[in-house]
Amino acid sequence: MTQHKRLEYCLATSGLRLMAREEPWDSAIFRTPVVRIQELQVLEPRQAMTDYQDYKSWVERERLGIVSCRLAQDRLRESMLLEANGFRFIEMVLHPRLDHLQKQTIKEDDLQILPAIEADLENLRHIAETAFSSERYHIDPRLDPALGNQRYGRWVCTSLSHATQCLLKVLDGERLIGLFIVEATASQSMYWHLTAIAPQWQGCGYGRRVWCAMLRHHQAEGYATVTTTISARNIRVLNLYAQLGFRFMPPEMTFHWVRAAA
Repeated sequence: MTQHKRLEYCLATSGLRLMAREEPWDSAIFRTPVVRIQELQVLEPRQAMTDYQDYKSWVERERLGIVSCRLAQDRLRESMLLEANGFRFIEMVLHPRLDHLQKQTIKEDDLQILPAIEADLENLRHIAETAFSSERYHIDPRLDPALGNQRYGRWVCTSLSHATQCLLKVLDGERLIGLFIVEATASQSMYWHLTAIAPQWQGCGYGRRVWCAMLRHHQAEGYATVTTTISARNIRVLNLYAQLGFRFMPPEMTFHWVRAAA
């Protein structure tokens, strides 16, 4: 895709605050401008509906194809505004958080957690492109899930040289089990952006072992807190986090607007 200026929009009135910004790497995957609403606040509902028309004009002017928005679960006025303007609820996401990692007793295991190298990328990309089925770009019936697969594969490839994210591989001997994309977000805090076990090793007893190995890895690095984001529909993973002692922060709702096919 030809390089272009990143699309941005900002509206601040007595009725509505709305800020949106393009996600260029998603635009490249979906071959249409993809934007995320970063801030949405309804100050006065009736006025907000009128003021929203300016944003809609911008959407048409820029020919946006996909817009996403994530809201706290109690932001009902904002969710109603979105739904009244063509957005559809896609998923609820949860934010598992484990505190006091240094005080945790974690069973030893011989799984290895190592930084990925260039030679690993093909296999790690394949894992990322085949391991997911419950995330928002896979479950929205208006979108091609194959493009969601490409999105995760591209994320893995770009993370190897990312300034702040780190791509890690999980090995059982010479067997490649999975991957994690992680980022230190604050003093003694680690965020898991992407977590995946290769499809051929799912259901083979690796889930708890891999997650514990990752926690031991961060424990050895001196981190005190680990957080991540998961889809509420992924019950198996939700139960795993609960079993490992994670607590869940307030959930968020994810909405998509997708331009109707001509």
